[in-house]
Amino acid sequence: MKCLTPLLVVLLTGCESVPERPPPPDPPPVVCTLPAGLTEQRTEPARPTGDYTQRDVASYTTALHAWGAKGWKRLMVADNYSRACEARHTSTGD
Repeated sequence: MKCLTPLLVVLLTGCESVPERPPPPDPPPVVCTLPAGLTEQRTEPARPTGDYTQRDVASYTTALHAWGAKGWKRLMVADNYSRACEARHTSTGD
């Protein structure tokens, strides 16, 4: 019995010394590059200067509104593109 106890202690101690497995690595980040047309800065309409009429102001305001609307549309397209790219990468596991 005296020989059996040290043997059991050695065997049980050996079971505790098994190294744990390292955690799995983190998945790589998803990087989606937007097309160049969506990232270019568009120049805003030229402001009327000097002696201008109400027609010039109305024309500028209309052009400024159209410029802003196109910008918001580009932003929406960029957001949709980014979300679709992220969904493709997370669904396939790449």
